[in-house]
Amino acid sequence: MHLAKPNDKNQRTSIFSVHVHPDGSRLATGGLDNKIKLWSTASIIDVDKANDPSVPRLLCTLGLHNGSVLCVRWSSKDGRYLASGSDDQLVLIWEWDRSTEGWSGGSVFGSGEHNIENWKPVKRLSGHQSDVVDLAWSRTNTYLASCGLDSLVFIWDGKTFDQHLGFVKGVTWDPVGEYLATESDDKTVKIWRTTDWTVQAEISEPYASSPTTTFYRRLSWSPDGSHVATANGAQGAVAIAAIFNRGEWRTDISLVGHDSAIEVVAFNPVIFMIPDSDDADPNSETMGSVCAVGSQDHSISVWVTRNARPLFVCQKPFEHSVLDLAWSPDGTQLYACSYDGTVVVLQFINKEFGTRVSDEEHEKLLTKYGFTAKEPIILESTTQLSLESEYAIVKSKEKSDLMANMMAPLDSPTVDMDISTSETNKILTTGPTITDFRPTVLPEPLPSIGTQQSINYDSEMSTNTNGVSTSAPNTTVNVAISQQTVTVTKDGKRRIQPQFLKSLISSTPHLQPNISSTSEQVIVEPSTSSNGSTIVSALPNSHQKLSTEDILGSEMDAPSRALPPGGIPTLIIGNKRSTPPTSDTTTQSNKRQNISGKIQSEVEPQSSVLRSSLVSPSVAMSQVRLATHKVLNYLAKDRLDGATLKLECYNSSDNSPSQLMCTRGKATVWFDYVPSAVILITGHSQYSAVACEDGSIYIYSSAGRRLLPVIVLESSASFLEICRDYLLVLTQVGLLSVWDLRNLKAIVHSVSIAPILYSASLNSDDFNSSVSIISAHVRSNGIPLLITSTNEAWCYHFDMHVWTRVYDPRYTSKDSTGSEIGEVNGGGILASLENYARQGGVRNLGSLSHLRRLSGNDTPGQPNHQIGYLETQLVAAELVNSPVEYKKLLFQYAQKIADEEAEYRTEDFGGRAKSNWDPFLMGMSKRQLLEEVLTVLSSNRSLQRHVTEYKNALNKVLNLD
Repeated sequence: MHLAKPNDKNQRTSIFSVHVHPDGSRLATGGLDNKIKLWSTASIIDVDKANDPSVPRLLCTLGLHNGSVLCVRWSSKDGRYLASGSDDQLVLIWEWDRSTEGWSGGSVFGSGEHNIENWKPVKRLSGHQSDVVDLAWSRTNTYLASCGLDSLVFIWDGKTFDQHLGFVKGVTWDPVGEYLATESDDKTVKIWRTTDWTVQAEISEPYASSPTTTFYRRLSWSPDGSHVATANGAQGAVAIAAIFNRGEWRTDISLVGHDSAIEVVAFNPVIFMIPDSDDADPNSETMGSVCAVGSQDHSISVWVTRNARPLFVCQKPFEHSVLDLAWSPDGTQLYACSYDGTVVVLQFINKEFGTRVSDEEHEKLLTKYGFTAKEPIILESTTQLSLESEYAIVKSKEKSDLMANMMAPLDSPTVDMDISTSETNKILTTGPTITDFRPTVLPEPLPSIGTQQSINYDSEMSTNTNGVSTSAPNTTVNVAISQQTVTVTKDGKRRIQPQFLKSLISSTPHLQPNISSTSEQVIVEPSTSSNGSTIVSALPNSHQKLSTEDILGSEMDAPSRALPPGGIPTLIIGNKRSTPPTSDTTTQSNKRQNISGKIQSEVEPQSSVLRSSLVSPSVAMSQVRLATHKVLNYLAKDRLDGATLKLECYNSSDNSPSQLMCTRGKATVWFDYVPSAVILITGHSQYSAVACEDGSIYIYSSAGRRLLPVIVLESSASFLEICRDYLLVLTQVGLLSVWDLRNLKAIVHSVSIAPILYSASLNSDDFNSSVSIISAHVRSNGIPLLITSTNEAWCYHFDMHVWTRVYDPRYTSKDSTGSEIGEVNGGGILASLENYARQGGVRNLGSLSHLRRLSGNDTPGQPNHQIGYLETQLVAAELVNSPVEYKKLLFQYAQKIADEEAEYRTEDFGGRAKSNWDPFLMGMSKRQLLEEVLTVLSSNRSLQRHVTEYKNALNKVLNLD
């Protein structure tokens, strides 16, 4: 072993952290002077280069932190990024600006130092409320973990942990990626599962008598994944480094010998074949790990974990505590830094640890913990090579986007900064302009306090009408809550005074897809907008018991309880509306427009209940009974044309004909009278429709012409909706019809929804209330979409004449980790349903979300569940006509097939060709989709024969065209 101690005349301030670049060429240090310094390792370990003035020693100085730099860590494998944590409560991500490789360099503001390389900050991660003391990149750089003196652990992909009761001073990843370990001043080590971010184990015994004087508790995971070495353990008054095993999480080994508390431990990243003794037979070598320990006694020791004595001890190379340790990638150099402001390098030569184990053998050791090592496959064609090149370009862009997206804030776009380190004096004057990034917060069941939430369900989907107008096709909910009191304690921590939320819960909605419902358990609270239109907020309240007064005061009557044997109870009951207007207001609201279009009264009509509607005799014998809408004196549908067109209806209390008027501003476009009271209205720029209490339906063109004579159904309508050329009607007896108004033909005729309610009832564990239909929609392709109170989504298959479940909330995990397959981002219909389920909309359902996890640890030997789920979602996206979601799911499906090496799936990848084959799918070219899918499948050479066959066939077809 050789010891080198580089002398930096300009650097005598404390150095808190040191880390070696994955290629071994650079060393990063962070210290008390608020700066990060990047050094050339060649000039440190090579004496000749150290004395050569032409070889640069200090490569770069980064000085954007406003506090001491407490930790620096390069990203895994490629070292593209450098993360730094500081006591200014920030984490900065730096990247080398390679466009300036020919750069002549620049001086560092306020010093005589000269930068050879130009590193720029690309991300600013804010969220910690105190010093950030340790950082760790996951094996694939998917996550960055940070911990600090605010007792929090942040995973910079959307998670925050706060189960530690003391300052968290160390964090390390399992090399397989299954666990994360953290160590805290609360004298515990916690093991977190990365699949759901819950605590797998908590170890406290070795730290019960440990001192609290250490600035760090930097722990380390062994390279074979079997053990975790921890700092600051104690056996009575003796300082130890406790090492516990994986699985049982029990202390196996204690490294004893240091006189003072241990600050840091670090496993060598290389596994060695180590002789049993110095004079042993070389064939008696066994595999082992090497661990270094740094202590407050100013010393460093190096151990083979199976031995009771250290291999090497470096007695007091520093004048103060050892604060950080870092091994070179090849395991032959150990760098250490101290509070005294110096760095020491221990060089191990002549195989002092033994023979290095190959990377292949190393990966085999990790397979028992779930790591999958891919065997090399011989390339068989140039087509496969070409596709692999295309795939590499795509994945390179995805990785770049991932780094930006995983750290993007909720309230601001991602901004990549281009700040040269030579511009330090300008930054110090004006302050850095780096975007402030915060971690994504886990979704809560209720919306954020004091914010407005708007969920876009489908831009092509028109809203249902429940007899009261809506001002926009989005469901927008405003929640106004008084601001909470924030106080600052003596130790600098912020405390928020809790508020009593009982009175707020009833007025705070669940986050629900943009489905305007005419159904059960909906509180309709009308308000008047600035343009005079009526706005409603639909607030689910499924567990509220309804009194007789509530039912009489609501817009919908309860269905009959006298059910026949085998009948399916279905409740669609509204809650009590606001107090009906006085007689004077009612008189004003019933004033109508005359034929000339002049307004008799400028007062905006207010809706109030006139009476309960009539019930058809067919309801008494029906299996399914939906609620009956009460008769209101006034109904309206705003912005039929997206702007000013409005449909209004006035019902009379004396059984006179009801008046319909379509107006644009103060001018009447058309009007009509219908003999029965109107209970539902809907429409858009091309068509309008009204449903009456006697079961009749009237359909109008944009000019007010009746397209058909009156349609009479078996009972009154509970849901009525128009989307493009299609009109959907769901009656009180549970029969659904969809008509094509352009061609005047039925595409769905009186189909019962009983199977949907029966299936949903079996899946529900709630016996206090029956399952119901909470919304009914018709898609732009004419397919009806029904949502149950258990948040299942159902579509009717035209060709098969059956109901198909296109969304099952039991496959949804409420704590989104970002590691689940089938997850679709964006504003599509499936994504909206899933987001609603994640945020508390689904209750009393057994979770099947484990079938969707990428990790095979929870469902060993059953990868087909994941592929099957994606196949179901693909068909569902096609049924609901969501091309964007279909394309995303298709690529996820192809990637999963490649990852699982599901060769048999590629044989039937495109399905069986239909006789009336269409080259387009939802407006997307099937050939273009196949070309992109083949690029994804080419990532696994095991599939290259099928990929090549598809690719050659596709090229022939394209050449023929």
